[in-house]
Amino acid sequence: MTPDIQASAAPLDLLASDSRQPENRFTEHPTWQAALAGTLPKARLKRLLLAFYPALAGRGRYAFAAKVSQLEPQDGKELFLQLHEALKQPEADADAGWKRVLVALGATERELADALGNPSAEAVDLVDVIRDHGLRSSPVAASVIAHMLERHLPRLWGRLADSLSMHYGVKAEATTYLRHEAARGSQVEKWVQHLVDRYVVPASPYQVFEARRAAREALWAWTVLTETV
Repeated sequence: MTPDIQASAAPLDLLASDSRQPENRFTEHPTWQAALAGTLPKARLKRLLLAFYPALAGRGRYAFAAKVSQLEPQDGKELFLQLHEALKQPEADADAGWKRVLVALGATERELADALGNPSAEAVDLVDVIRDHGLRSSPVAASVIAHMLERHLPRLWGRLADSLSMHYGVKAEATTYLRHEAARGSQVEKWVQHLVDRYVVPASPYQVFEARRAAREALWAWTVLTETV
């Protein structure tokens, strides 16, 4: 039985309010801000990206795509087309792209293999939270997670690429993947807005409540992983 609750505001207003909360503004975490400003020591930046490596590549590469199982057929087809197009573009290869970044920061083959083969519990949790909500929750939850987390990543990676070039001596060829993701920013924004309009705006108050809670779980998992470094 679904609880009968009253909405305190319209779904878009609730998302806007959530987006203003400091704990949800994950790109403003001091560690990420230091990385973007070039004040994070290079060794610590390498550790940060190694910690996230198994959540962004390897088994975590397609975590956000798990929501395909919850979407309407037309939207599922669109997501599959996005994935298919990415597979045809070498610069869109997350595994190779993040490896180039990490090698440029001094990561060894052993460190890379260990990061993928023995991810931290926090990295596993981040992937599992995003994937499991995509697979088992609802399209509302998956869409809110995309709104609160996924849509911000292209800009984050673009800013990281700038910082790597300006402050850490990383050459342009090592940031090809990050630049590619940054260039997808408007496309990702448009896609996520479509998901919000289609699944979140007409959702019941309880569905929106559950979706906002799912997004907080995903954002908290990101923050916890950040703070392991």
